[in-house]
Amino acid sequence: MKKLTKIGVSALAGSLVAASAQAGELSASGTWELTFKSDDKEQAANPFGSKSAITLSGSGDVDGVGTAAFFAVINDNNPAGYLSHEISLDMGDMGTFGFDQGVGTYGVSVIDDKSPTAWEESWHNTNNSSAQLTHTGGSGGVLGYANTFGGFSLSVEYAPALTSADNGDGASGGDNTSMANGSNVNFNIQNSELIEGLAFGFGAGESEYDDTVAGSGNDDGSSVVGYANYTMGSITAGVTLSDSSNARSATNANDGGREVEAYGIAMAVNENLSVSYNEHNTTFKKAGAGPDIEQEATGIAISYTMGGATLAIQNNSMDNVGGTASSNDEITEISLSLAF
Repeated sequence: MKKLTKIGVSALAGSLVAASAQAGELSASGTWELTFKSDDKEQAANPFGSKSAITLSGSGDVDGVGTAAFFAVINDNNPAGYLSHEISLDMGDMGTFGFDQGVGTYGVSVIDDKSPTAWEESWHNTNNSSAQLTHTGGSGGVLGYANTFGGFSLSVEYAPALTSADNGDGASGGDNTSMANGSNVNFNIQNSELIEGLAFGFGAGESEYDDTVAGSGNDDGSSVVGYANYTMGSITAGVTLSDSSNARSATNANDGGREVEAYGIAMAVNENLSVSYNEHNTTFKKAGAGPDIEQEATGIAISYTMGGATLAIQNNSMDNVGGTASSNDEITEISLSLAF
């Protein structure tokens, strides 16, 4: 990690609390990745891809209150601005308050597919990469709170509008759109200390629309998810289960909600080499006529780490993609990534 230069964060702290702040520090880190992807469609396309990202992290003491922190990610897919960012205030025993714009630090979205894997999930880079839990809250402009009580971590998120809009200071946005006229509250509780080797958690959320009208597409939705992973020696096995009734399902006959069952087992062969096998089954509950359809995904991954470099190979296959019967996909991806 390369440190840049010290900056004053009094303006940042002043916007949070009426207290003085000492000079803080801003640091930067980065990642770069080169990939080769092959799929069963045999499409005439360039199989090579790459991405890079720079992460900025800053913090400063707020006298008598706590520590103010800033986090932002810039990548080559969004060169004009931040991909995601967050500001938070850690008040010690009183917990941490934050404003999250797309990072995913708080609430039920923290628990997605928690099944152990050597690299990515079994649905990664398939034709339905959104196979994970359908979170019913907004993905940006959310308020969060996190604290720990007796070994249990609690994280709560409030989305004042069901939108991912990134408003500038003094601005507002997202209202009067199909996904904005409502709000969401969600949470997660996790523990990794109660039983040696066991990590588990539970989360739930609910979205409510202000203009719920039959057939309008603005239907209240909810989601619930739980997971348990157990580590014994070099092997970790785990399961993630979730259920969601999707907001706006009235206009999508193919998606009246989803049930997810995900399983995984990963083994650290040595300090550098890891292998894993994963299954991820998603049942699309039909909002209209017709039987529910189960999408089935399996993945095998191998990763080898050499200092700041990681070489990974993954094969993922999926049946009934997106809840469409007989629609299948299979990909093999090789990745070389560097962290600096």
